[in-house]
Amino acid sequence: MLGALIGAAFWWGLYLLVFHRDRRRVRNGVMLLIALYSSLSALALLVETTLPLGDLLVLGVVLLELLGALGLGVFMVWNGLTMVRREGRSLGNLLSGLAGLALLGAPVAAAALLATLTPLGLGAGALLALISLHMGLAFLVFLCASVPYQLFPRKLPTEGVIVHGSGLVRGRVSRLLRNRLDRAVAERERLLGLGLDPLLVPSGGQGADEPRTEGAAMAQYLVEEAGVPEDRVRAETASRTTEENLTLSHSILEDAGIEGPYIVTTSRYHAFRAALLARSLGYEDEAVGGPTTFYYVPSATLREFLAVLSYRRVWLAVSFLPALGVVALLVRAVTLYA
Repeated sequence: MLGALIGAAFWWGLYLLVFHRDRRRVRNGVMLLIALYSSLSALALLVETTLPLGDLLVLGVVLLELLGALGLGVFMVWNGLTMVRREGRSLGNLLSGLAGLALLGAPVAAAALLATLTPLGLGAGALLALISLHMGLAFLVFLCASVPYQLFPRKLPTEGVIVHGSGLVRGRVSRLLRNRLDRAVAERERLLGLGLDPLLVPSGGQGADEPRTEGAAMAQYLVEEAGVPEDRVRAETASRTTEENLTLSHSILEDAGIEGPYIVTTSRYHAFRAALLARSLGYEDEAVGGPTTFYYVPSATLREFLAVLSYRRVWLAVSFLPALGVVALLVRAVTLYA
């Protein structure tokens, strides 16, 4: 029992150390997941050894977790239907529903394949189960890295604030984009309290279905509706991606004689990926997020997860090689002894 507690304390200490050194790292999620697992293992051991019917209590918690996974799958399907109804049909809006169907269907499909007891069925079932487990762990790592980053933003003293753009609705600032801009205004008020008068750079180009650039619409909102002085707003209107939002906005701030690091304001779900990109570009920027409508968060989070996976696809592939080896050995063994 003492060893389990010491192990949990070690992993928590290591996590807090790496999180403090640089919160913009995926590895922080790995450390937090290990720390959480070690803590839960220690708690389960404590319950088993000290409470009457401790084994049954731990088994009950495990069964509740399985029911929770089932409930999560149902919720994700419902959320996908809500997204399609409110936001329209698109692959991004279907993500939460598809994830819910996968969560519900993958275990059933894997069990059915394994039940065939044929080399092909066993191999396919094991591969499906391992892929599901692999992606599930990857998503947990992403959440363990992203959520703490969102909950504990680092408040930089800076004179530059970059606001990431988002799609306009009939040429006007959407609610999602307004929340990003309002967060930038809140950061400006905080910095004014520190004696700093930041330059705000609303960043976004013009999409194919937009009558004007996002940067221009955002600048108009900041000046006319949020009351920011016009000389403290400088729009960036050429970017098409999050990476270009950062690089082109940096150029504007640097040309204005303002040194980084800067604050990047965006939606809360997007803050961690924006910070990852800033780090990969060699910037010391920190991202902070504005609120997002609840039903929009699951699909948006899944999109962020897939985007981060695309940045780490080599590591993802390499980490899956042992699972492929297990499947190959299983098929080989069944073929030899069938």
